[in-house]
Amino acid sequence: MDMTKDQRDVIGRSAEIKFVDFSDVLVPAKIDTGAYHSAIHATNIYVDENQVLHFRILGNHPVCQEAAFDASTSDYSTVSIANSFGDRETRYEVNLHVKIGEQDFITSFTLADRSRKIYPILLGRIALKKRFLVDIDQSGVDRVELKEKFRINLPEDEELAED
Repeated sequence: MDMTKDQRDVIGRSAEIKFVDFSDVLVPAKIDTGAYHSAIHATNIYVDENQVLHFRILGNHPVCQEAAFDASTSDYSTVSIANSFGDRETRYEVNLHVKIGEQDFITSFTLADRSRKIYPILLGRIALKKRFLVDIDQSGVDRVELKEKFRINLPEDEELAED
């Protein structure tokens, strides 16, 4: 069901996501309207002899480790992702059931190492399209508070100048 612009929820530069099938913990996510795909921090990624993909979501990430969970699926694909420097990387892509605000939906995520990023999740246009309007003056999660709470010190923090 497509929503008109007036029916869409407004979110800011960041939001909190709940994984409906796995946890009640709200996980912080960075909103990136320049990214097509969404990405989530994952470890222990492998495909077994039956072509089932296994992975651990949020494991070993400095933020929200208490929400970490193991998952597996035979419904996955591989996609080629280009970063902002033009370098390409092949990643597995899976569908996960999420809730952001009052919106409950299934969307795709690529499995990535985001251990050097403050936000374990990046939400791209596929997840945002026809669901949300983004107001960059708002923020659902305070980055500075996240960094202090989890004692995160990333020298390559790209948004440091904007705090």
